[in-house]
Amino acid sequence: MEINKIDNKYLNKLPTGSSCQINCIHIKIKNFRPIVEKFEEHICDTSWINNLDEISQITFRATSKKTIDKIVNEIIAKISSNVNTEIGEFIVSYAAQQALEIEHSHKLIPLAELLKEKITGNPGFDYHSISSNSYLVFGEAKFSLEGTPRAKAFNQIIDFIGDRDSAELLSLLPFLDSKTKQNIIENKKGYSAAFSHNNENIIDTLNNALDSEPIKEIIKYNELYLIAVELC
Repeated sequence: MEINKIDNKYLNKLPTGSSCQINCIHIKIKNFRPIVEKFEEHICDTSWINNLDEISQITFRATSKKTIDKIVNEIIAKISSNVNTEIGEFIVSYAAQQALEIEHSHKLIPLAELLKEKITGNPGFDYHSISSNSYLVFGEAKFSLEGTPRAKAFNQIIDFIGDRDSAELLSLLPFLDSKTKQNIIENKKGYSAAFSHNNENIIDTLNNALDSEPIKEIIKYNELYLIAVELC
């Protein structure tokens, strides 16, 4: 997996008049199978549960086991020679989190699927992290075998702001430090949109994203990460 931070000087559509820190990342995955193997190892490692309070341990052992069994036995085990939509979205989420940790020193929170039961038709955000500025970052991942579904990721974030993000806080509480909690109380937070990238020019893709209508609402908050994941 190759991770490249995009210098903002190459982006001529950066919004003005906002204090939001905007960061863009381009990830290239030349062979998806090693990533799937790392992802499987990553989700099967539940040692993070041991660091939580006793009630949280009981809760997350129950929720994570169901999800791990499903992903390993029903999704990963059925992969043939190509990436499918189900595993594709997990790859995008996993790659995005890794990039946030490596390039921006984020503290990662276990993937959302491990923490909660999905709500039919309204699953909530796909991944979360805590930035170096102690902002809780809510991440949405979208994958397509053909297009570049950045608009779907943005629109989902817009739909979830003030709704699903607030509703998820109790499940995220065991992972939050006091400074991050205070920022949440003051409505200081960030968002991350990760999407598969199937176009040739990454700069055009990011400029089009930055020039889109949903961005105007998202940059009212403190941090934004645009992460394009290209399966070469």
